[in-house]
Amino acid sequence: MKKFLSLAIALVLTLSLVACGNDGGANGSNAGNSGNSGNTVSDSGEDAGTGIAKKACFISAVGLGNDFTNLIVEGLDQLAAEGWEVNTIEATQPAEYADQIRSCAAEGYDVVFIFGDEVATVAVDLSEELAESNPNMHFFLLDTYMEQDAPNCTSVAVDTFESSFIAGYVAAATTTVGKVGWIGHTDMFKITRFRDGFINGINYYNEQKDANVEYVTAFTGDYNDPVKGYETAIAMIENYGVDVIYQCNYNGGPGVIEACAEKGIKCIGVDDWQGYIDDCVFWSAIKSMDIVTYTLASTYQSGTEYGAFFNFDAKSGAKSYDSRDEGNIPAETLEEVQAIESAIADGSLDIYEGFDEYRP
Repeated sequence: MKKFLSLAIALVLTLSLVACGNDGGANGSNAGNSGNSGNTVSDSGEDAGTGIAKKACFISAVGLGNDFTNLIVEGLDQLAAEGWEVNTIEATQPAEYADQIRSCAAEGYDVVFIFGDEVATVAVDLSEELAESNPNMHFFLLDTYMEQDAPNCTSVAVDTFESSFIAGYVAAATTTVGKVGWIGHTDMFKITRFRDGFINGINYYNEQKDANVEYVTAFTGDYNDPVKGYETAIAMIENYGVDVIYQCNYNGGPGVIEACAEKGIKCIGVDDWQGYIDDCVFWSAIKSMDIVTYTLASTYQSGTEYGAFFNFDAKSGAKSYDSRDEGNIPAETLEEVQAIESAIADGSLDIYEGFDEYRP
């Protein structure tokens, strides 16, 4: 594949000397009250106290089988192991969104996870209608900052700024040339959140170590194209000399990793542990979709009420990295990372300084 790839591509590259960027975005407010988790479950699978069925469905507007959606399915698998009835639907055509959502309601799925803003919008539009026939049905709109006020819908964000902040610190501690890179696919709020968390992690490293690590960022423009990921990474490496790249390019990510492996530089993976792809991936910034999926279903079924927005972060139990990567960085750096993670969780470290638009 590499022999015919053209490096003459139009890149949106920005080279900065430890600067901060700004991107706008909409945010909501956390809402949720813990209920009684000690209720008994009837033979029908319903909680004897809440009447909410132990049935969960996942509807994805994008193809399944990648690291991100696999994590969501892992959460469902954990529910299934505890006696839940679970279902997964790949709904990639807009014409089928409404039918699939109505089908979940008709089949009594009280917990419905939605991925993809397009299908999430349809779920919100149908929520009032479906509440009449299935008052216990609740939609958890995954990985979105969508603003909505439907009483049976919750926009759910897993805070990638935290794991990206740590990834930025690790990248800055790892580079031997003082220059690192970030590659994403689309200039949108939930993707720039990865980028700017990474940048602020580099900033923090520079402040703590009196260093001057630089960074380069780029968008490929296509979350599904590994060729563009490969080309963008090759151009970044050859034109700017980075020796670490953090890839946030979704299905195009393997192309970035391939380029890093070919050029002999290090790569940071995203969403799930990606060290299995190539040895050049020495660190992965985890997005705990499995934990949040399992947690939301379990707590809702036991009586927890959720409002319009829920942010899942370190305080809630989200992970920032995989323990399998701990041996890939020096012991001193690992101790610093662990201290940072603890400080983020207890609130003693403000990682959003300079990037207030990303505060939960």
